[in-house]
Amino acid sequence: GVARREIILEPLVIHEVRDRRKDIVFLIDGSTELGTSNFLRIREFILKIINKFVIGPDAVQVAVVQYSNVASTEFYLNTHSTKPNLQANVKALRSKKGPALNTGAALNYVYKNHFTRSAGSRKEDGVPQFVVLVSGGPSTDSIRLPAFQLKQAAIMTFGIGVGGTNQGEMMEIAFAPMLVYNMTDFQDLINKHKAVQTALLKLGPPTVITESPTIIEVVTEVVTRRDIVFLIDGSVNVGNAYFPALRDFIVRIIEDLGIGVDRIQVALVQYSEDARAEFYLNSYSRKDELLSHVNRLRLKGGRSIKTGAALDYVLRNMFVKSTGSGIDDGVPQILVVVTAGRSQDDVRASAEALARAHIITIAIGINEAEATELQRISFGENLAYRVGDFNGLENIREPVTLSAKSLVFGGIIETHAARKRDIVFLIDGSPGMGRSFPQVREFLLKVIQELDIGPDKDQIAVVQYSHDPKTEFELNTYTSKDEVLAATTQLRRKTGRVLNTGAALNYVTKNVFITSAGSRRDTGATQILVLITAGKSRDDVGQAAFAVKRAGIVPIAIGAKSAHSAELHQIVYSPDFVFVLQTFHNVPTIQQRLISILKQVSVESLEGQPQ
Repeated sequence: GVARREIILEPLVIHEVRDRRKDIVFLIDGSTELGTSNFLRIREFILKIINKFVIGPDAVQVAVVQYSNVASTEFYLNTHSTKPNLQANVKALRSKKGPALNTGAALNYVYKNHFTRSAGSRKEDGVPQFVVLVSGGPSTDSIRLPAFQLKQAAIMTFGIGVGGTNQGEMMEIAFAPMLVYNMTDFQDLINKHKAVQTALLKLGPPTVITESPTIIEVVTEVVTRRDIVFLIDGSVNVGNAYFPALRDFIVRIIEDLGIGVDRIQVALVQYSEDARAEFYLNSYSRKDELLSHVNRLRLKGGRSIKTGAALDYVLRNMFVKSTGSGIDDGVPQILVVVTAGRSQDDVRASAEALARAHIITIAIGINEAEATELQRISFGENLAYRVGDFNGLENIREPVTLSAKSLVFGGIIETHAARKRDIVFLIDGSPGMGRSFPQVREFLLKVIQELDIGPDKDQIAVVQYSHDPKTEFELNTYTSKDEVLAATTQLRRKTGRVLNTGAALNYVTKNVFITSAGSRRDTGATQILVLITAGKSRDDVGQAAFAVKRAGIVPIAIGAKSAHSAELHQIVYSPDFVFVLQTFHNVPTIQQRLISILKQVSVESLEGQPQ
């Protein structure tokens, strides 16, 4: 069967209440790529919005934060108490520039630094709290947890994406779908300011409620309770020199938790070749006793690690009623795995068993830990963290703690019917691909080898393109894996002058994903397009990408060499479906992740994603 992972978070209700008091924080893109002229248009957009408001300590307060790779405050909610003052300071804004767009970090910065009484927030007085995010590109870091944190705090975030932003990302950031705005360019942003202004005027404080979602029952009374198990590498990978740093990392997370029998319980296991429980979930009910034990921990020792066996150990020995787990009562179960090396055994089966048991696994890797292995261990890719050394642990402590404290429920929904897939590979055959073509062909062979090919199973088609597209073989040309592999082995680069990706996307939608060419869309087969490109398109991809999604096709984009990241993000539903590589030499590193997506994705799992 096919497994789809679902994390259930708490749903939200928005009220419309007219209150002249509002606290509005504008979080604006100040990256180098945005450019000065577009930054000036954002400034004009802010001026038009605030023009309608009464500004003052008993009316509307406004703050501005600019961000790129880092966020910086221009002024706080309580800095300017008159409209002329506020307008003068907005007019004085200048782009700070910066190489990347870390929207997740910026949302976290705003949450931590602006929605406090000292920064002028009147949240405690029941005043509606808003973030108006204006961004011109996809985020270079994860936005999921900071966005969730803002929602939980009843802060209403508007997601305004201009041009090359990722619509799926904006849907995730915004407090509700009604607060997502997609603008074609920055002039469009100014022209449509009234829609944002009206929403800001109308909305009152929302209520964040813990209502049971329909998919899986969640017992809301026990959401304050949770069981957290730490599984930590106690081998030479960590060693005596770095074990204190790992221990301190765990201490600082526990210090942030409300420990108690009817609150949060913590257990800890060390492992190397085998696993050893240091203490169980029901060992301590007081934080001071728990911290005292953690501070006394010494390295277990061992030359290598078997993470798969250790995951199996915690499932059988820690997440059970006899050692204190509330798993049978619906208490959220969280596992935090910290590893500093590559496992000597396979982690997949154990990780899947944990997910089936509704245990949410957060995976943290240090030094030699493998990114692909961490992603297999973690419940979702956004719950896998990798740091270069033990000093880097402090940088991820906040998001890890937030995940451990706020994820409510995890589980797998089984689809028992065998899932049929029609997969079309659309490959760049232009001079830009050049000598990388054999590496791409080898990659295709390895991916196809892992699929279950047949008339009632998976079907494969391949199209090459440059200035124009060319079908190599259709979905119904070959009915066995051997035939598909043989045909793929024969592929030679098409050549051609330029790269028209938009035209190629239109071509596959109209000529390959059709019944006469073998598509089984009408009988429920998942339609998947895998684009592999080495350059930026000469034509527009926006309309063609929209048509692909509207036709119920799930696009995945792989780009290397001169491929344009923003363009690839525009093509797909979600940032999880984009792979950007330096060169195609690195393409084997994404093989397992791509196969995992191909086997798990379905149109149903993307319901609610923007079209």
